[in-house]
Amino acid sequence: MALPIRIDVVSDVVCPWCYIGKRRLESALAELSTEVQADVVYHPFQLDPTVPRQGKSFAEHMASKFGPGRSESMFQHVEQVASEVGLDFDFNEIPKSINTFDLHRLLTVAYEKGLQAATKEALLKAYFVDRIDLTQEAVLLNVLESAGWDKKEALEVLKSEVASDSVQSEMEYFKQLGVSGVPFFILNNKYALSGAQPKETFMQALRQVIQESQPQIIAEGDSCDTTTGEC
Repeated sequence: MALPIRIDVVSDVVCPWCYIGKRRLESALAELSTEVQADVVYHPFQLDPTVPRQGKSFAEHMASKFGPGRSESMFQHVEQVASEVGLDFDFNEIPKSINTFDLHRLLTVAYEKGLQAATKEALLKAYFVDRIDLTQEAVLLNVLESAGWDKKEALEVLKSEVASDSVQSEMEYFKQLGVSGVPFFILNNKYALSGAQPKETFMQALRQVIQESQPQIIAEGDSCDTTTGEC
């Protein structure tokens, strides 16, 4: 019987390593599917909360943050790593840097609706692979509909402030916990992995959780063998 475990993931929708790390974790879980049954829960983190709600040119924003030369070489490396896990990244085609606070509100509500995993994947794919402008309301609603949302309900969430306090509180909590970069993974509220670790590292950590869930024999005496029936 597969061991049920909880994996808390602190991440941002505009973090490329969060998408790569998600794929690596999924690969590890698939390989251990007969041993582990994971409940993956996503938590908010904003890489740059200063970006305005209407967004700003991605190329200009990255150049201003890192410098033209550095951002280009940095993104070439990320694109190469992404391709290794089946993700087609092209940072030259991303239209905008966006503020993700409202997306985190949607992900919080999505958890309550049982749609968080689908919503997280849809938003990451829309931003990095489809490279569409998520600041456009109609575009975002189409993405949410593809993840199982009712458009009217999604619009109501966007037009409200629902989950704002929850998102803000969670971000503060994880900062106080010492999370300064994402992705950040917490297994069974005990083991933490920082960054988009290789699949093998995820598997090693998961196997550690599995091993510790087994009863530890501290003394042995006479017993009956449940396989042979011999006593």
